Amino acid sequence: MEIDIQFPDIKPLNVKRQSKIISMGVGLPKRVVTNQEIIEKYNIIATDRAVKFSIGISERRWISSDESLEGLMAEAVRQCLSKAEIGIEQVDRVIYTKLLGDYQIPALSVALLKELGTTVGIPAFDIASACSGFMHAMDLAVRSIASGDEYVLVIGGGTSSAGIQKWNKPNPKTIFLYGDGITAMLLGRSDTKHFISSYIFTNPIFYNIAYIPYGTSTLRDGMKEIDYNMFDMRIDNGNLIMESSVEHAKVVCEKLLMDAGLTLDDIDFFVTSDQSTVIWEAQLKALNIPKEKSISCFHKYGNTVASMSPLNLYELIETGRLKRGNIVMMHGHGAGASSGGFIFKY
Repeated sequence: MEIDIQFPDIKPLNVKRQSKIISMGVGLPKRVVTNQEIIEKYNIIATDRAVKFSIGISERRWISSDESLEGLMAEAVRQCLSKAEIGIEQVDRVIYTKLLGDYQIPALSVALLKELGTTVGIPAFDIASACSGFMHAMDLAVRSIASGDEYVLVIGGGTSSAGIQKWNKPNPKTIFLYGDGITAMLLGRSDTKHFISSYIFTNPIFYNIAYIPYGTSTLRDGMKEIDYNMFDMRIDNGNLIMESSVEHAKVVCEKLLMDAGLTLDDIDFFVTSDQSTVIWEAQLKALNIPKEKSISCFHKYGNTVASMSPLNLYELIETGRLKRGNIVMMHGHGAGASSGGFIFKY
């Protein structure tokens, strides 16, 4: 696939005040939903075997009525803070990258602070860049610490199943893809350099290939009644999503390595957004990266949007595969319209 877009040059990450990843945490719903459960509940013409073969997923987590999005966020953050042995009041900034929140305004990151019970007015805001959102948020966190912050919390993910369960009218093309989950990362000041290179770009050519219609477009198009479809992710061309993720992964990889003065042989682990097992494998093949140097949790968590890349990183850490001092290349590719990544020393 040819991409008729001029990608910006990479700029050196010239920060004198360094930062590093202190800790990570996750908030996952208790309920595990299998392919067969979805097939039976929504009368979808498919088989468990066919779903596993086509996209590589066996199960995912869906939020229950006794759980909340801010509750999952709080669980992930509490794990971070406990591992770091600090309180929420010591955090200087909170950045949440979302798909949908409880409200358009206020920011859901503020709901998180309320859930945690803090009485300190910590700066907190949300950003929306889909699957690449965590890369944007990490970049902002690194630069915030460079300009004076001591600790910054980055949170990504959401509860995509909430609308499906509420309306009971799923899109059969996407129903098996999405799972619910939150990943949190605490970044803090470091005396040594950990973040080596950062690169983020957008591709406006792909602005319309995957989107949630809810917004001013519903007013412009004259929608008179609430339609459940306007809260659902629309993907008109799944093949284009995969092709753009692969092509953008090649661009990000090349830019990062060039700026860092490294080769792929210097990279210990490659972590990326795995919108499906097929997309993950296609990225590895395009970059000539062996599977043992990467990881995908898609088969058990599904597409958790902004949580995908950090959830894979978390899995590497928790299983002991990733050690302090290892070099990581981390990517996030947001439905074609936005991509980015880092090279950092864990």
